[in-house]
Amino acid sequence: RAAYVDSDPANRLAAIRELWGEDAQIPHDRQVLTAYAAARIPASDRFAGDAAPLIASMLTAGLDRDAARWSSVVEEGDAGWAMLAVGLPDADGGVSSGAIDAFHDGDSSTGKRRTQFLVAGLAGLGRISSGTRNSWNQRLDLDLARETRWSSLIAQAGEVENAALVTLLMGVGMQGDDWNRMTPRHLYHIISALRQSGMEAEARMMAAEAIARG
Repeated sequence: RAAYVDSDPANRLAAIRELWGEDAQIPHDRQVLTAYAAARIPASDRFAGDAAPLIASMLTAGLDRDAARWSSVVEEGDAGWAMLAVGLPDADGGVSSGAIDAFHDGDSSTGKRRTQFLVAGLAGLGRISSGTRNSWNQRLDLDLARETRWSSLIAQAGEVENAALVTLLMGVGMQGDDWNRMTPRHLYHIISALRQSGMEAEARMMAAEAIARG
């Protein structure tokens, strides 16, 4: 209750943090739980240190307009910026290779996994140039261009805007024991097919979730 209705935003944020727990990686269900409480925290430099997890929490519920308020608070290359780069609608222009490089430099995830998901998400959304995509694909060994029977099918379903078939094939591609089984290549094909089939909002939220969960 304090996380949602306390009159002091600092107290609300403290309650949100308590709900998130002490783990370095906030459990996804806790982020969902606090999504609308996170949306009520003012976008301010005062709370900039918590911008990334707040943005991640908001985007679990598709609250992209609320998350957009933090665009002027986050710095290019940090985690909050990365989630907004894929999560916001009508992003202004493309994302530069230099911005991705700044994120890569600060990425402490195992094997730069979050950078891999950022590149895959941006490529699937069409928010980086083909040159930038190819450069990072080679640099991170993402293998985005490799085709399989599954990737061909989901690409074709996206091209003919068959949203139902894209959703079914997305489920096939995401089978695994846990999120760690997700690969940047699978994410790229899923995001691209979702966008082409008219489900760009879902594509954006999934790309943001991939970066948040790393």
